[in-house]
Amino acid sequence: MPINITMPALSPTMEEGNLSKWLVKEGDKVSPGDVIAEIETDKATMEVEAVDEGTVAKLVVPAGTEGVKVNALIAILAGEGEDAGAAAKAGGDAAPKAEAPKADAPKAEAPKEAAKPAAAAAAPAPAKAEPAPVANGHAAGDRVFASPLARRIAKDAGVDVTVLAGSGPHGRVVKVDVEAAIASGGAKAAPAAKAPAGAPGATPAPAPKPMSDDQVLKLFAEGSYELVPHDNMRKTIARRLVEAKSTIPHFYLTLDCELDALLALRTQLNAAVPMRKTEKGEVPAYKLSVN
Repeated sequence: MPINITMPALSPTMEEGNLSKWLVKEGDKVSPGDVIAEIETDKATMEVEAVDEGTVAKLVVPAGTEGVKVNALIAILAGEGEDAGAAAKAGGDAAPKAEAPKADAPKAEAPKEAAKPAAAAAAPAPAKAEPAPVANGHAAGDRVFASPLARRIAKDAGVDVTVLAGSGPHGRVVKVDVEAAIASGGAKAAPAAKAPAGAPGATPAPAPKPMSDDQVLKLFAEGSYELVPHDNMRKTIARRLVEAKSTIPHFYLTLDCELDALLALRTQLNAAVPMRKTEKGEVPAYKLSVN
């Protein structure tokens, strides 16, 4: 009878993986211990060995497939003396039956979905208040790109950075924008209006929405970047960093330093560096940098 090869759990926490590469093809004979595939987990790329002897009848999951669940069928082996074509057909016919219960799940939700329009017709939702626009086109609560130094100067001077037109990269508000606003005497932050006695508390401003991938790409000229897909390890690192940023309290300390004298000294020291000979000619033996 055909032997099913399933996605192995290569770690106690593994739930899915990427089938990076097949090292065998249909019709190849394999023995226990032969490396048949490479699986990428959230930690590393590992080799998968065959545990049975037979002929590869069918590669169910193609190479490069991402998000393959643990214990999902990935290949079928034909046993000794068994026809590979028949084994592939038998294994392929058996595979969908295990997934059949999942197809019935949406049907149970159909009445709940159908009931939603009736509930909406009975009680129309209240109109959502639009955030108030401000001078530079930002809506209240939208994220405003400004450097930390510009924000601090604006806060000390009572300047509202949301109404400033930034001159930095991609419209970022920088120090010179705030200083220009202070010099012109404009862009003062309006005092907060007091709520009337007995009135309910004001609704807090909505949290800023993250930018979509398309919005981020529009910030850069087409052709000036290269899209490189992340592997599982990088995706896991990103999830952990977001989790740490979201759940751990953070506070920031900033300090302005004048480095003119230090940079001048660096220039002098680099000018006095001895030269060394290479195949391309004489080059400095070393170079001081500021990191």
